[in-house]
Amino acid sequence: MSKQNDSWQVEQLGIDIVPETERSGKPLQLFWIWSAANIGIMGIVYGAIVVSFGLSFIQSVLATVIGIASFALVGLTSFAGKKGRTTTLTLSRTIFGIKGNIAPTFFSWFNLTGWEAVNIITGTMTLAALFQAMGFDITVTTTIISLILFAGLAIIVSLLGQATVIWLQSWCTRIFGTLTLIVVIYIAAITDWDRVLSLPGGNWLTGFLPAVTFVAAGTGIGWALAGADYSRYQSESSSNKRIFGAVVGGACIPLFLLLLTGVLISVQLPDLASSANPIALIGSVLPPWMAIPYLLAATGGVITIAVLSLYSASLNLLTIGVKVKQFVAVSIDAVLVLGVAIYVLFISGDFLDPFIAFLIFCGLFMASWDAIFIYDYFMYRKKLGYDPEAMFGDKNPPVRTLALFCWLLGAFAGLAVTNTGFIDGPFAVGIFKDSSLGLFVSFFVSLIAYAIIPKQSKI
Repeated sequence: MSKQNDSWQVEQLGIDIVPETERSGKPLQLFWIWSAANIGIMGIVYGAIVVSFGLSFIQSVLATVIGIASFALVGLTSFAGKKGRTTTLTLSRTIFGIKGNIAPTFFSWFNLTGWEAVNIITGTMTLAALFQAMGFDITVTTTIISLILFAGLAIIVSLLGQATVIWLQSWCTRIFGTLTLIVVIYIAAITDWDRVLSLPGGNWLTGFLPAVTFVAAGTGIGWALAGADYSRYQSESSSNKRIFGAVVGGACIPLFLLLLTGVLISVQLPDLASSANPIALIGSVLPPWMAIPYLLAATGGVITIAVLSLYSASLNLLTIGVKVKQFVAVSIDAVLVLGVAIYVLFISGDFLDPFIAFLIFCGLFMASWDAIFIYDYFMYRKKLGYDPEAMFGDKNPPVRTLALFCWLLGAFAGLAVTNTGFIDGPFAVGIFKDSSLGLFVSFFVSLIAYAIIPKQSKI
């Protein structure tokens, strides 16, 4: 991390080991990073989607709590960042080998790039709605301008040093978090609580579990691959307990409030989960005087998420082996993301259904990787540390075949019992039909498989 007076320079470190002289990070910085990453208004839409699984209020709240508890995985991968002083998927090379690690890193990059596309689409729609609230008509031109402004700001910030990201995220959390909290309080105040509490209960297997899976895939499981990207600058004196508390607390507090608000507002807006522009629809229940502050908060919240997605995606591209500077990697990701955003905004128009299918599909591969990475850290790297020669040199075998097999075994086991929306598993029947249990299958199959393979194939 650059010194503070140089924090506005373009990031130069990439995936290199962080020098001891730059390890000055404190756990509080992680709190601001992960709070900012989860104050986006899209969390309200998540809450509405949870209710759309046919759940009662109590079931929806419980599914929310269990789902966001998956952010504990991000807290655990953050320990590895402090220990190894480089990015999460670079540390993963010690497990799979430099070449073998390309496959899980590609899925990580694909996941983050997909998230970035979702963020750019959401941010563009939100900014367009803000222009509408200011008296402009929503036209193709307005949408193009919104896309250029939003994407440009996210890309520029992603190019800067991590000190800049931390500084901006801390202030974004304070400003946009406060505005978001005002919106949340207002929605809670106008909610018809009798209707909310009288929501009928749903099936615990085919309704509740898919809701938990959806929330987990979109929160902790999806973000675990980026934990070390931001903790790698932590001081050696930073305790793991404080790091864990900062990461989990920073993420879960805003997430819970936003998802709970989505549960409440779904009574007034039953079509929210299927809306083409859910952000604008939420704004329709607010009084005119609150529309502009609400849309400002929504835009700012999405920007903070977009910055982290694009920043980490560019690091993964470097880890795959693309020999470019980080600012070039960010630019490559930006071009791909803009292509997807343009297609959805101006051609397809469909947003939420592909989004859910994307989350479930990526979640299966990332859950199996999470299991192996966390097990490996606690069983071996916590004590032995991460050898730079195993990550950047030739000390490690190019491919650790058994570890790679364990990852793929879990991922394909999960796919086999899951209907992802575009891939239907052959065994997604009975208790697995529409239950999304495949996420848990992926995690535990990979965990057990990796635990039983010989120790010498892991170190």
